[in-house]
Amino acid sequence: MPEGVLRPDARLQAKYYLVAAVVYILFFFPWIFMGFIPELGWGYVVVFLLLSAIVLAIIAVLIPLYYRSISYALTDEEIVTRRGIITKTVQRVPYRTVTNVEVKRGPFDRLLGIGGIHVQTAGFSQQARAEAHLEGLANYDEVDAEIEAALRRYRARTGPSIGVEEPAPVGDEGELLRE
Repeated sequence: MPEGVLRPDARLQAKYYLVAAVVYILFFFPWIFMGFIPELGWGYVVVFLLLSAIVLAIIAVLIPLYYRSISYALTDEEIVTRRGIITKTVQRVPYRTVTNVEVKRGPFDRLLGIGGIHVQTAGFSQQARAEAHLEGLANYDEVDAEIEAALRRYRARTGPSIGVEEPAPVGDEGELLRE
């Protein structure tokens, strides 16, 4: 991997499998009890289990493919995320637009010892989602510190951020108003 390119930890795959299992158990598996309805019977259960096996097999194939497609790059000017199996997405978030960087760890993340970083920008501040998600990182605190250091370096090199007011000119404002 080139310098500054990050890959998610392999435990991210385990997180995806856990999420798929929980969704299946909570929302799809209870439908198997429809087999107790006399009009449907055991034929329904067999068809349901066969369809479930096909869907779970597809999920088992797609999760590793999706995981391998994910990469993150921290450059001097921006954060770049890449992901996707069929639709390849490359997302660039310039440091000049970054307003907030937060570390997020859900229950499965804490269970597996991984975390994610969400980067928000001024342009999308009204949306509920962050613009860049760096998920599945084992060293999420180090990556967060690296992003913060890159933001400081960028801002030191380019000056104040957009939206920072310029100081008022020093002089006699009263005289200017009288004129």
